[in-house]
Order: sequence, then structure tokens, then C-alpha cells
Amino acid sequence: MLFVTDLTGYMYCSRKLYFSKVLHVREKPQEQSIKGTIKHAVFEHSGREDKDIIFAFTEKDTLEILEMKYRKVYYSVLMFQIQRAKKDLEAQGLKTLEIYQELWPFFLAEAKTKSLYFYNLAEEKKVYGEKLWLALPKSIPELRIVSEKLQLVGVIDRVDLVDGFIPVEIKTGSAPRDGVWKEHMIQIGAYILLLSEHYGKDISEGYVEYRAINERRKIVMNPFLKDEILELIQKVRNTLNRKELPAKTNDIKKCEKCGIRDICFSQV
Repeated sequence: MLFVTDLTGYMYCSRKLYFSKVLHVREKPQEQSIKGTIKHAVFEHSGREDKDIIFAFTEKDTLEILEMKYRKVYYSVLMFQIQRAKKDLEAQGLKTLEIYQELWPFFLAEAKTKSLYFYNLAEEKKVYGEKLWLALPKSIPELRIVSEKLQLVGVIDRVDLVDGFIPVEIKTGSAPRDGVWKEHMIQIGAYILLLSEHYGKDISEGYVEYRAINERRKIVMNPFLKDEILELIQKVRNTLNRKELPAKTNDIKKCEKCGIRDICFSQV
């Protein structure tokens, strides 16, 4: 079985993917990947508190009260995830306090945005507590789907249940000026194929949420994207089944901060 992330890993560097999947060479966590993992984990775990916070929200509560509750949640989860990554951070010469100071403003803004959304929705619909929770658009977090047909596994950040099944991938890194990065297009496209097969329904779109700029960008499935994904699956499978290493990437910038560069460059 391949994972959807194997497809995007192949697009980034097929040689690096081969080292990981076939030769079992593990890369030491790098600074950007550690920060990205922390941010993604904070989003995932904080989202699990939504129900309790909304259930406790009453008509008498102010926006400031709601925002403070979200601040507390983001703060506690962020501190936990930073401590959890302490060894990896120290291995990169990074101090936990510095990481907190860098990431906290991001989640402070997120707490403000999220609380404002729920508060305005409550004011608009005049519902609170459990009724407000029931009025929210429903979704399935961290949905894992296995396709025997495609021999592919995917774990989708969130599936919105609005007029069907809409895959949503949360990204905490930079966003392109327009549209989405190609790897993200492939990722969402693969999720669309998995969901379509799993539920037996035609699914035509998905979204990437770029949290750094608070934008949600749409990806539409079409025959060309589907063919590209199917071809990519076969390319990845063929590469991993070979006995020889793939060629090095032509993008030297990818090598500069790669954690397995020395091992990679020592090979022919």
C-alpha cells in the first residue's frame, strides 16, 4: 500500500522517498518540519475542544469571554506540543521559549478569528450552547480511508459534510500567490478519488486551508488531474520496486537543508 503522502514525497524528491521507504533511512527532524508539526498538532488537538466550548456558551457570554476560552485552549495545547518536541528542538539548537514566542501570535490571531466566527453565528441565528453546536456545519476530522482498488491510503485532515463529502487539507506553511501548490493539488485530488470510491458518490471538489493567510482555496477534480494522479501512483510504485537508487534532484535548494544529504551524496 502507498500513502497519499508518498505521492507528494515523490514529487519533492524521489530519491529521498526511496531512502525512507526502501532503505529505511530516517531523516532527523529539521527546524521547519518541527515547527510545522507543532502547528498542525495544535490545530488538530485544539479542534477537539470546540464541542465543550460551544456547549458552555450562553447568551450572556461576551465575545471577549469566548475568545479567552480559546486563548486558554491554544496556549495549553501549544505548550504541551512544544515540550513534546523539546529534544528535536534542542537538537537543532532551538530554545523552547523562542519557539513559543514565534508561534504564539499565530494562535492568538487564530483564537480571535475562531471566537468571532462562532459568536457572530450565535448572534445571527439566536442560538447558543447545544443548539449552536447543532447549527454548525458538520465535519469528520482525521478520516483514514484505504482503497484496495488503488492500493492507496489517505488520512484526510477534515471532511466537511456539506452537500456531500468535501476533503479539506490544513496547511500551516506559506501559500502561493494564487491557487495552490502542485503537491497540494495532487494531495486533495487523491483524497477526492478515495472519498468517491469509499462512499460510492461522485465528488468533484476539495479545499486547502492556508492558515498563515487565513484563505481557503478550491481544487476541482477533472479527467486530467485524475489521470495525473493515477500515473503518479504507478510511477511511485515502480520507483520503490526498483533495486537502484533514483537520480538526485536537480533542485539543489532542496538538498541544502536535507537531513540525509550526507548519506545521499555518498551514494552513486
